[in-house]
Amino acid sequence: MFDAIDFRHRSTPDSDSGSLGTLVRGQFAALAEAAGLTGPREELEHLGDAMLGPSAALPVRAPGWWYSEVSDDHSPVEYSLSFEPGLPPQLRLLAEPNGIPPGVRENVAVGRRVLRGLAERYGFDLRRFALIEDLFLPDRPQGAFGLWCAVVLTPHGEPSFKVYLDPGAQGTGRAPELVEEGLARLGFHRARPLVGDAVADGGRLMYFALDLGQWSRPRVKVYFAHDGGGPEDAARAASAVRGSSGAAVEEFCRTVAGPGPFAMRPLVSCYSLVDAEPEPPDGYTVHVPIRDYVEHDGEARARAVAVMHRQGHDPAVLDRALAAVTRRRLDAGVGLISYLSQVFTPRAQRLTAYLSAEANQVRPPRTRVPHAVSGR
Repeated sequence: MFDAIDFRHRSTPDSDSGSLGTLVRGQFAALAEAAGLTGPREELEHLGDAMLGPSAALPVRAPGWWYSEVSDDHSPVEYSLSFEPGLPPQLRLLAEPNGIPPGVRENVAVGRRVLRGLAERYGFDLRRFALIEDLFLPDRPQGAFGLWCAVVLTPHGEPSFKVYLDPGAQGTGRAPELVEEGLARLGFHRARPLVGDAVADGGRLMYFALDLGQWSRPRVKVYFAHDGGGPEDAARAASAVRGSSGAAVEEFCRTVAGPGPFAMRPLVSCYSLVDAEPEPPDGYTVHVPIRDYVEHDGEARARAVAVMHRQGHDPAVLDRALAAVTRRRLDAGVGLISYLSQVFTPRAQRLTAYLSAEANQVRPPRTRVPHAVSGR
């Protein structure tokens, strides 16, 4: 689908004016061009608006915005670019559809409508989502959020979708129970001990995610944070995946953010589960919150580029993506590059850079970085 439009004359919108939808449509289209994912303009614009729901009409940086956890600046949108050796990049847009006025219950109602509208337009079913909907979207949600939606674009093929749910939807004390029950309902009975092991090792359950749409190998993903932990905690979590390298996990964490322990935002581990796999989990990913361990985005870019060079990726794609999202100098703020993540499995070695829309604010540079990388 995404193969036939010239975006060369489009420019990144000014993030201080216009609506949130206008900003996101422009950034998304510019990012698609940066990644070589050209396609029908009206389709990209529809996705940008549809993912946001009614909040697409809100003025940028307007008072009364929902304090979303999707992005570092608490705007309800985040982008990411994924790189694998020998393959073109993938572009993802993650959004929290907001009600007007916003609130967890209001956002859930809008999110359900958004998800069903996407399913109807792009022809995917919601049967797997329906199996767990009552667990994570109760009538009286108690979590920090209800429903996040993501779309993933690749050079050839229909867009694919993901949904993210809050394990704390029925209270943080019930989070392990909800995740275990969700895994069981989706057929992953043998994966349930992973939840208890992660929590026993100090992990805090963060997200339960589900692939929807045109995926060759649809996954279920469980995310958990290592509060106050370091690279060795991520390496220990990775050891549950056959063929993963704890040493490689530790090296990646240290290269991106230093030796730890990470006193600000924590490392986040993710297990992925695939129906065809008899021995869960199928994959492991570590997410490193680089934004909290650099002075500014120029430093974050330098670390990202160093990793890309080691893995044989073209950093020019990242530079084009950064230019697609912002016009500011990279050393004028921090948080534009929010996370770097790495998949560690024998099947895939995927690097992902997460980018903020900075629709709500630009965080100033830091003068002091906790646990800075020595010798850099």
